[in-house]
Amino acid sequence: MKHFFTLGLSLSLTMGTAFGQCPPGETEVTMTIVTDRYGEETTWEVTGPGGTPVYGSGGPYTQQPANGEYPQPPVSFCVPDGSVLEITVDDTYGDGMCCAYGNGSWTISVGGVDVASGGTFASSETSSVVIGKDLGVAALSMEAVIAQGSTTIEGTVANNGTEPVSGFMLAYAVDGGTPVQQTFTATVAPGAAYDFSFGTPWSATVGPHSIDLTLSGVPGDLFPGNDMLMQNVNVATQSVSRVVVMEEFTSSTCPPCASFNAVLDPYLSSLNTNEPGSGIVAVKYQMDWPAPGNDPSYNQDGETRRAYYGVTGIPDPFVDGVDVTTGGTDDAIMEHMTKAAFVDLITSNTISGTTLTVDVELTPYADFPGSHKLFIAATENYYPYPASTTSQDEFHYAMRKVLPNGNGITLSALQAGVTQTETQSHTFTIGNPAQGNSNLWGSSMNNITVVTFIQNTSTGEILQGGISQVTTSIGENELDRGLSVFPNPSNGLVFLDVELEQSAQVSYQVFNALGEIVRTESRSTPAGGQRFTMDMSDLESGLYYVSVQSGDMRATRKVTLTR
Repeated sequence: MKHFFTLGLSLSLTMGTAFGQCPPGETEVTMTIVTDRYGEETTWEVTGPGGTPVYGSGGPYTQQPANGEYPQPPVSFCVPDGSVLEITVDDTYGDGMCCAYGNGSWTISVGGVDVASGGTFASSETSSVVIGKDLGVAALSMEAVIAQGSTTIEGTVANNGTEPVSGFMLAYAVDGGTPVQQTFTATVAPGAAYDFSFGTPWSATVGPHSIDLTLSGVPGDLFPGNDMLMQNVNVATQSVSRVVVMEEFTSSTCPPCASFNAVLDPYLSSLNTNEPGSGIVAVKYQMDWPAPGNDPSYNQDGETRRAYYGVTGIPDPFVDGVDVTTGGTDDAIMEHMTKAAFVDLITSNTISGTTLTVDVELTPYADFPGSHKLFIAATENYYPYPASTTSQDEFHYAMRKVLPNGNGITLSALQAGVTQTETQSHTFTIGNPAQGNSNLWGSSMNNITVVTFIQNTSTGEILQGGISQVTTSIGENELDRGLSVFPNPSNGLVFLDVELEQSAQVSYQVFNALGEIVRTESRSTPAGGQRFTMDMSDLESGLYYVSVQSGDMRATRKVTLTR
């Protein structure tokens, strides 16, 4: 399936005849289509409001022998001036025109000027364009739940017409009160958008509110139907620190995944991901493709999450439920870390043998619209897999089981101050992980971290994440307990004290603040207390992370260099 976006404009090919010029009172519209390999999936239609008249339609096109871009002949047709066009572009498979099988696209021009383009969507995208002047309200940039206090009203207006618009007026009113007006002098070109911000903020008070936004002051506006927008918001009683949730769809048979994880995993480690007190948690779902498709960690819970998001290509990272690019994952994480959360999510666990019991308590600080689910994912911190068909042979944050399953747990309506609790249990099998099961790679339960999160089932937005590390009575996190790094701050010479119950191979890595590995070493370490010296004097001053790993156990310490 494909990701779905509703774009500001779109248009389509016509039924066949190309016009050199149009008679007076009409304007030439041209659509250019570039298909991907599977052009037979693409069709389109351009109509008037409500589906009539049909000005043009096109497709399906021809399937090609290989992935790539395949331009189709541009098609033009004449449309009466002042017409409102409704455009629909469909893909029968549900993966749009871009980008897994070629960078397919469409481009619309009106009177020889490009006014819209696209191609990345799911099953369908729809939009409208006006042959003439039209400026409309496109969006209010407000979350469904916000903090109380001074709030700047921001949003976007879009020129959906074929003429530039210079100057307009906007007004916002809260709960039907006195409007706050502001004149804007910007010129918005056809097909362009303008981000606005009111100089007079709203003093937001706790509770539900409605924001009405009205656009005016555009002489000759042919489509007043998009001049108003209303949004409901809830102002929370308080906020809490956000725990960002990073999900990734990946595989041990996917070479691009290995390349991405070689950068992502050190970066996540530098952020103390899945460590108590960290601002980020991670869950990785191992897939059974591409060929040979034999990743042993693939199971139905991961497949259920893949189907929910509509993932068709990997690696595919998501940050707080938002699909992001591999190159933009770090920026997305940093952006979401700056956002407040309005749900308190407390996660704890107990162990009895190989049975894990998880207790979750969540308390919203505002009324949240829509339906929500709670997800409880048991992840394995680390395991080696030399049989991987790629360059990656060590795996981190891998989901082994979602409790009770990948569909999650349906919550009651999220209401301010109303606490909900949930308890789930699962008995694990140690060893022999294989496709379809949730068996653990490690030799004990010590290698599990429980990640929880609350997700809006309609929008995919994740409201808050949580974490609980599994604790057992013997040997739990002995590496973390026995690791000391000093002096801190340091001028370059750093001592590492490590204490182990038994001798083991211990690896050491140093990451800079960008998540880049700047030092790596592996040592055979005897049982008991040991001290090692690490010379970091060749590194620049700044913050670094020293990560120490032995078997299933991992510990990280921050070190500041001041030279």
